[in-house]
Amino acid sequence: MNNNLSKRFLERLQGKGSEKVDEGKLRSLASQMKRSDFEDEAKLRQILQTLATMSGKQLNPEKEDKIIEMFRNKEINLNDMSSLSKLLK
Repeated sequence: MNNNLSKRFLERLQGKGSEKVDEGKLRSLASQMKRSDFEDEAKLRQILQTLATMSGKQLNPEKEDKIIEMFRNKEINLNDMSSLSKLLK
């Protein structure tokens, strides 16, 4: 993720009253991800669970399935992760 994108994504994950998301951990996760990871359902589920844990949120199976479906249908733009961060709130 580029610097501006990751900063905006971090801000959205933190939101109001949310636990602080460690920016270093978020950057580390982002540096390990490849575009192809978003096409592999198992890897995508792992990423979603990691993000939910980092932000102190619970991600129920229904919401996780909805997010996976949105990636399949290209409803989530990898260049603008704000839609994903809204779903993790």
